[in-house]
Amino acid sequence: MRGKKPYITRIITFLSTVFFALSTINAQSNSYMRYFTQFNVITSTGEYAPFMLTANRQGTSSVENNNGYLRYGLTFGTTIGKNRNLHLNTVADIIIGHNQKADFFVQQLYADISWKWLTFSVGSKERYGEMQYDIMQFSGSNLASNKANRYFGNMFSLQQSMLGSGGLSYSGNSRPIPQIRVEIPHYIPFPWTNGWVEIRGHIAYGMFTDAGFQSSFSRNNLTTQYGKNLLYHSKAGFIKIGKAEKFPLIFEGGLEMYTQFGGDIYTHKDGKIISMPRRAMDFWKAFIPLSGSDDTPTVEQTNISGNQMGSWHAAFTIPTKVADIRIFGEHFFEDFSQLFFFEYQSDRKGNRNIIYYPWRDIKLGIRVTNKSHHLPFISAIQYEYLSTEDQSGALYHDPSENFSEQMDGADNYYNHGIYPGWHHWGMGIGNPLVFSPIYNTNGSLQFRGNRITAHTVGINGTLEQSIPLSYRLMYTYSENLGTYANPFNEKKYTTSLLADITIAPANSKWLGRISLAYDKSNIIGENTGIMFTLSRVGTIFDKK
Repeated sequence: MRGKKPYITRIITFLSTVFFALSTINAQSNSYMRYFTQFNVITSTGEYAPFMLTANRQGTSSVENNNGYLRYGLTFGTTIGKNRNLHLNTVADIIIGHNQKADFFVQQLYADISWKWLTFSVGSKERYGEMQYDIMQFSGSNLASNKANRYFGNMFSLQQSMLGSGGLSYSGNSRPIPQIRVEIPHYIPFPWTNGWVEIRGHIAYGMFTDAGFQSSFSRNNLTTQYGKNLLYHSKAGFIKIGKAEKFPLIFEGGLEMYTQFGGDIYTHKDGKIISMPRRAMDFWKAFIPLSGSDDTPTVEQTNISGNQMGSWHAAFTIPTKVADIRIFGEHFFEDFSQLFFFEYQSDRKGNRNIIYYPWRDIKLGIRVTNKSHHLPFISAIQYEYLSTEDQSGALYHDPSENFSEQMDGADNYYNHGIYPGWHHWGMGIGNPLVFSPIYNTNGSLQFRGNRITAHTVGINGTLEQSIPLSYRLMYTYSENLGTYANPFNEKKYTTSLLADITIAPANSKWLGRISLAYDKSNIIGENTGIMFTLSRVGTIFDKK
């Protein structure tokens, strides 16, 4: 930490200067500047901190038994223009950690410029999985009216609404990836549909920031591959069809896709072994999945350039006066394998046969959101089933002189033959039930076990009639077979429990949370822990 103090001082000075400059325009109508501070500490026994105290927390929590952090943040926002259609929102958010992957890091630093329904976002921003936490409970409760949740909703109240394991492609399990992003963040009416059809989506390019961590973490493993200057791309499009007041069924669905591309690949034994191209054409190949050029490895030329993956989503919501019932599903795929309900088989002459192949790797769930005065202490309850055991089958082979037919299989989710894998700062970007490389004791950056079956149940609610308190209870059970290439000798299992209790007095600037968690697993061991979180927000100025 001693050698990093000048760097920390420069960062804090820079952020303070930026926000001071922004404050000089506070005379503008509808402008504000707010701050938050947060203290978080985990103490536990066992091999690691309990799984649910680290999963889907934007990479802020460490897997070490005893860890914690101090967090400081500022946000500035203003509305510009005669019709107030142009809005600027900036956030700076730093963490000073103990037993973390770094003693100091910038968690968020971004600016969002929005014009009507379109947003241009630049920087590192916490985001969550598509269609995972779309229903917010607690409206009208102390949790909703608490100022910490009103000012920084994504950081506090949204987490209390998480009742599932997270998305398959992207879940909010790892630290944010800095990016440039153009998006329609919320549903907008599609023209000429009279409000029956709405759409949203985004396109983004960015860069991974964990090259130093990858190199340090894998330093004792001479052969594992780690990356530097790796690039990131994502895109998504979603549609919603229905009107709750007209017809009691709403459909929502869409597609999200991600690519890890460019950069340089190293091993500690050989140094740089591959330098992947990053020209304008390679950015296009990340957007439209295409095979690699002549200066990429052979496997990239015969398949898809970069580490590409994505998810299909679908959900049906039945709104009633008593409750909203939502049935949802997500299907994960890599490259073109299982992108649709068929696979190609090619021979050496390039002749293709199309074979029907059903989606077997999928997440299915049902969520009931309480809207009545019955059982007022329950806001929502959710069940979720997840399976990633198939992965297009156990075998893969391109056509060759000795093997005339192509066989698609062994997709090896989140791992890749060239890139280190789908993780950031050691934490998986996809579903955390596929345990992240941070748990590896041998310095490997690969996911050891990605063929899993899991069941997750969650319930949340408020007890505001007596005290300003909300709760969340979660249970998950998973079985893990390893990978096709390296199966476990015996089936691995994990049971994890979580109890969150949040105290959020109405209209208060303070929020407190106590989280209890427990694991019983033959992968990550038997772990018991408690997490304390205390947050405070405030306003520097707020002009309307």
